[in-house]
Amino acid sequence: MNLQLQLFVRILIIAIICIIGSTWYVLYQTNQQALSEAESTATRIEHQIRQQLLQMFQRYDFSQSFPDIGLWQKIESVPGSCTQFLSRTQSRQRSLCNATQTSNKNYPIWFGHFYAQFFNPGVEVKRSVSFNAIKYGTILVTLNVDIETARAWHNLQAALGVLVVTILALCCLVFITINRMLKPAKDIVSGLEKMRAGDLSVRLPDFDIAEWKRTSHAINALVSTQQNILAENKQLSIKIMNTQEEEHRYISRELHDEFGQCLAGINAVTTSVSQTAKSSCPELVDEIQSIRHITAHMMSALRDLLTRLRPAELDELGLETSLKQLIKSWNQRSSGKTNYVLSLSGSINDLPETLAVHVYRIVQECLTNIAKHASAEHADVVLDIQNGTLLSLIIKDDGIADLSAFSTSNGLGLLGIHERVAALGGDLSLDTQTNGGLVVTIILPMNPKTEAKL
Repeated sequence: MNLQLQLFVRILIIAIICIIGSTWYVLYQTNQQALSEAESTATRIEHQIRQQLLQMFQRYDFSQSFPDIGLWQKIESVPGSCTQFLSRTQSRQRSLCNATQTSNKNYPIWFGHFYAQFFNPGVEVKRSVSFNAIKYGTILVTLNVDIETARAWHNLQAALGVLVVTILALCCLVFITINRMLKPAKDIVSGLEKMRAGDLSVRLPDFDIAEWKRTSHAINALVSTQQNILAENKQLSIKIMNTQEEEHRYISRELHDEFGQCLAGINAVTTSVSQTAKSSCPELVDEIQSIRHITAHMMSALRDLLTRLRPAELDELGLETSLKQLIKSWNQRSSGKTNYVLSLSGSINDLPETLAVHVYRIVQECLTNIAKHASAEHADVVLDIQNGTLLSLIIKDDGIADLSAFSTSNGLGLLGIHERVAALGGDLSLDTQTNGGLVVTIILPMNPKTEAKL
């Protein structure tokens, strides 16, 4: 449940509590008003009887009717109520019921039961009438249950009508206010989702509300810091990879110049010794040939090692020739099991040296994965320079699409390729083909500002 809905539900609960409390208050006040009116009627009748008794004793005139009901009719009493005078001798009983008394129940039956359960609509108010220390009787005012219940129902309807309209209007205003207050939260969540997806260029706007404004400033500052850290990490990754390539080139040159020359010298000396042994000591020819075989094997291993460290073609002839040589070597190794095809377009050899090295390494690793894990019959490498600004590299095969091979293979693996592409500011995507096989798509920007000198 989102925050807006939670607030609305809580406001609705508070509104229901207010309605219940207001209902109880209206019914209670209606009942108290009826009781007060009954007590007021009883008090006025008591006062009127006392006045009558006083006049009778002052004039010594006891011939008039006592108590005089005609005087009661001049007193405004509760509608529908009955007033009785209960004398001690039972000879002076008097009773007067309001003419508006009615038995029509113009209220719901359930409300009548509810009102009678919690209140006392048929309340009786008693007043004792005494004069000169003599008690003459009791005044009894009885309210009409139906009329009092109907009045309570009408009062409740009127009060609830105003209350419901007020609460609805208040809820609408609160809902609109909450919606406006929470709109920045939606913008913040949307911005955070974009940032989580990798778009750190997103910035939150300045909001009118101070709390949201401080939040947006804090998030923007955090993203800016994160963006700077990632940029520094990319530069550091490029420097590390370039340093590694420089070290590979140094080791390759040293092996070629020192170890390679030594093996070449050994091979030359072996050839000379073999010629001499044929005439002077034939029994040594087989052993000399063994030395020549060992030397040839060492030379082959050294060439493979130099190719993996730093292919000479990459420095001397450029990326295009190096890739063609790489594809040729893989076709020779596969012995026809896998056909590797290279497609180039654009000015491949015009790429910066660092970018060319990274492209070569990516292609090298992808071909290694295809040979080890894909069991493919065909593999295509498509390299395209788009408008001199973007480099598109697509490597696909028709074998087994095993994405886990990238993370478990020796060498760079998926993590290494991804780190290279991320450090160069590019994008990498992996897809499977409908007929089987894997498609690796890499887009790299050709931005000289990101290049570092090898």
